[in-house]
Amino acid sequence: MASRSVEPAGLIARLGAFRHRNFTLYWISQVATNVGTWMMQVATGWLVLELTNSPGVLGFNAALQAIPILTISLVGGVVADRFDRYRLTVGSQVIQIIPDAALAWLVMSGQIEVWHVFVYSFVSATINALSNPARSAWVPNLVPKRDLLSAMALSSVVWQGSAVIGPAVAGLILANWGLAGSFNLNVASDFLSLGMLVFIRLPRMEMTRPAGSGWSNVREGLLYAWNDRKVRVLLASVGLIMFFARPYAQFMPVFARDVFEVGPQGLGLMLTLPAAGTIAAGFALAFAGRVPVVRGFLATSAVLAISLIGFCITRNFPLALGLLFVTGACSSAATTLANTALQEVLEERLRGRVMSLFMASTWGAWRVASLPLGIMANLWGAPLAVGLSAAALLTALVPTGRSRALWDVEKVASTPHAPSAPPAPTEPARPNPSEPAPVR
Repeated sequence: MASRSVEPAGLIARLGAFRHRNFTLYWISQVATNVGTWMMQVATGWLVLELTNSPGVLGFNAALQAIPILTISLVGGVVADRFDRYRLTVGSQVIQIIPDAALAWLVMSGQIEVWHVFVYSFVSATINALSNPARSAWVPNLVPKRDLLSAMALSSVVWQGSAVIGPAVAGLILANWGLAGSFNLNVASDFLSLGMLVFIRLPRMEMTRPAGSGWSNVREGLLYAWNDRKVRVLLASVGLIMFFARPYAQFMPVFARDVFEVGPQGLGLMLTLPAAGTIAAGFALAFAGRVPVVRGFLATSAVLAISLIGFCITRNFPLALGLLFVTGACSSAATTLANTALQEVLEERLRGRVMSLFMASTWGAWRVASLPLGIMANLWGAPLAVGLSAAALLTALVPTGRSRALWDVEKVASTPHAPSAPPAPTEPARPNPSEPAPVR
């Protein structure tokens, strides 16, 4: 009897974050909104290629999103450290509905032009730059520290893993019903995400607002990230991976149409397989518990570069899909391990500002790289451009792996910690019943 009871408990512990109601609601909310976002990525990529017939414009559209991420995300980090992160998350989800609905209407009315997509990309990136530091800094408050790696791994399943559904559905919709369906379903996913968020109940957290002006807080966050060698090396390392490896996804419409000649449905598969790899990696890390973060980060980064080079060389579509699965799994694992290590070494009062820098190192870095990569794709073709970028990553991993500060992170991450915040209760109640629940 004893052995029967221990084994299920151990299995549940591997997915410990799901034991907490708040995290489960948050996770479902993020699945909904990210399915819609990935549908938008497929639809807007195909739309831009139809309107312009230029890989360079695809790169420009991605680079345009980098401007607010690199310039405004630090402000978002300060906001996340000064105000209620739950209300910020809910409010940003409300605001995101406006540009999503506007773009859907333009597509349905037939008035869409490429500059509309550029404006949409810039506005959406601005909303994300201001809100995502709060979302990222909020996750550790949803679970106790013992379940943090589980929560981070399961969150990584959301960020790209929901793309298993989004691109596949978007490919079918594009092939059978045109562009408008994907944009409309994205708006519906916004409302579903909002519905999940408003059911979350957390005890009110007293925010210790940093002293000084907002700009002095920005400066403090930058100085902290630069002066703390462990934080600095983690941000630089994950930025390296994202800059050289992640932009490949922006050029999948080119590979689908011109290299493999598989059309919109093939494009859906080419974006679905990396997401399936992301899900596999996320659940593998969630079940693994604690792993050597630096060794795992370097190993998965190297396999990521090799698989991406193989994808650019092959002209066999099934083999290409398999390599994309490996690419997605390794990209997700490397980012998750870096994020988990970062969450464990940084100071709580600076968490929002550091996560805004993490956002710049991930979301921002690959978008910046998309512009020069798009120019290279125009000149030499997408396979050679993406392959050279992956080869550059493989080369850059050699000096990265020799960083003493990076190995110092391994020591800190492998040391047991006392919880930095009180465990989130499984069924928390709002302490002030007379206070209305926030709406978005």
